[in-house]
Amino acid sequence: MMNEVEHLIIGGGISGCAMARQLSKRQLDFKLIEAQASLGGRIQSTEQGFDLGPTWFWPHQSAVESLLAELNIEFFEQYSQGDYVYQAAPNSPVSRASEQQSMLSYRIKGGMEAIISALKNELPDERILLNVPVTAINKLNNRWLIQLANGDIHSCKKLWLAMPPRKIAPLFLAADSRLLSDALIAHLQAQQTWMSAQAKFVAVYDNAFWRQTGLSGQGFSRVGPMVEINDASGANSSSAAALFGFIGIPATQRQSIDEQQIINACIAQLGKLFGEAALAPISTHYTDWASNKFISSSADIAEPSQHAHFDKNRFNAELKEMNLGLIGAEFSQNEPGYIAGAIDHVNEQVDNL
Repeated sequence: MMNEVEHLIIGGGISGCAMARQLSKRQLDFKLIEAQASLGGRIQSTEQGFDLGPTWFWPHQSAVESLLAELNIEFFEQYSQGDYVYQAAPNSPVSRASEQQSMLSYRIKGGMEAIISALKNELPDERILLNVPVTAINKLNNRWLIQLANGDIHSCKKLWLAMPPRKIAPLFLAADSRLLSDALIAHLQAQQTWMSAQAKFVAVYDNAFWRQTGLSGQGFSRVGPMVEINDASGANSSSAAALFGFIGIPATQRQSIDEQQIINACIAQLGKLFGEAALAPISTHYTDWASNKFISSSADIAEPSQHAHFDKNRFNAELKEMNLGLIGAEFSQNEPGYIAGAIDHVNEQVDNL
């Protein structure tokens, strides 16, 4: 079945949702297509609001604060009062150090997914297609033709790609004819997706017991499996309490380890760092982003983590001629990979509509 629209957005992370909102506000004809079963992309929160993807934004990121104000979403300071703990080696004791000067950071009340939910609520349901991966991109008579896994074809004049660069390149390499220059394809393939090879663990507790002993919930370890741990509790004392950590085991090694083994090792590590109470979480959550085929690539997994550096000026003319917009977070010229970068970049693109 052929479906025609003026604007088609592929990718339902924060960039795609923010662009859809802007197009909707301008009463422009659009469709948003997402390969996964829900919107959000790398943004994912539990029902209690614990983030399994991005967690923070910072005071200098005014675009985030402005969007939150527009969406009536509250935010609060990351808890950092008290000492932090540290373990340098497997046989070393756990050290406790006085409060370090952490950079002020903010978290979203209800988790980052609250942003996605609020954006979705401003979009007509019929404008969103979920669980439909794109299988091919072609062009005919100045209109883009987008083939979906369900057999449908969508035609549009302006195509917006809110996808990781390394997920865009294969779609154009598989096209019936070469639509993008070799230089642009190669440049897309060279851009890493920020944090896509990472894994995150959250342990939920009845209360933030570590605070009662003067600990901030922050921990660092050269033993692992987590290399950095932080307090993930809600905005006030009545909110759910939790600790979360970034897994230090490389993605290539995690692929050969049973997930439950990693979870058990994380709980044991929390017990060693924060005491016996940490050994009895009421629930746990674990997400390995490297296993998400729509976000991470084999190149992302194989390389040391780094931000993308997309050369916008080099390819502006080509993209304009093709009526193609690249709006994923990695295409931001200021803060690639960050939520702030995604919002800023979408706002810049909208200004040029």
